[in-house]
Amino acid sequence: MAAPHDEAAAWAEEAARRVWAGAVPLQVHLHDADVTALPPPPPFLTLGPRIGYLPLLIPVIRAHFSNALPPGVDTVWFEYKGLPLKWYVPIGVLFDLLCADPERPWNLIVHFRGYPSEILSPCEGEDSVKWSYMNSLKEATFIITGNSKSVMNMSHADQVALWESVMKGNLDGYKNISTRLKLGPFEDDVLVRTASVERQRQQNSDEPESPGSSKPWSLFDYTYAMFKKTLST
Repeated sequence: MAAPHDEAAAWAEEAARRVWAGAVPLQVHLHDADVTALPPPPPFLTLGPRIGYLPLLIPVIRAHFSNALPPGVDTVWFEYKGLPLKWYVPIGVLFDLLCADPERPWNLIVHFRGYPSEILSPCEGEDSVKWSYMNSLKEATFIITGNSKSVMNMSHADQVALWESVMKGNLDGYKNISTRLKLGPFEDDVLVRTASVERQRQQNSDEPESPGSSKPWSLFDYTYAMFKKTLST
């Protein structure tokens, strides 16, 4: 009979693979103000990787709507029910947060004009997404270990390989690079807390244990800290 830790590790591995392989069905509509041809183009149907980012889908979306777009160039952005979507938040996270009753497909509106710069930070395509991802990785590493030296000291080749693994949904390639970051207790603590344990934790504190404490961080602690930081910006 497998030990509880081995079972938890196997469960965590399977969960990670399901997330990395998962996708959200998207139906993207061109905003009425951007339509310059009649009849209006049909919506674009695609699968958005759960760990992917909306700006990375822009090339294929632009190609689909190319015959109906106004002249000129502007920053592309997406909205859902009037809410501009934060481009630096993964598609799967946006979907889970905004769809209490999940839509399938998820209906989004794409804009090729009128970027809401007062709400969204600038995005210049893949380079911006990559920079944001690496910056979030530095912050997450600091939260876990108390410093971000392991990320700061990554070679350029490792940074490229890590980012390409994210873009391609290659979990094995990602793990090959990420394990070198030596995130400490988090790597050894694969048990996901149950709801009852989480309620008990919240009774004691609204925040996870501080970096460097004797208590290992669980997957819940890491996710809680990471996305609280991301969604507050």
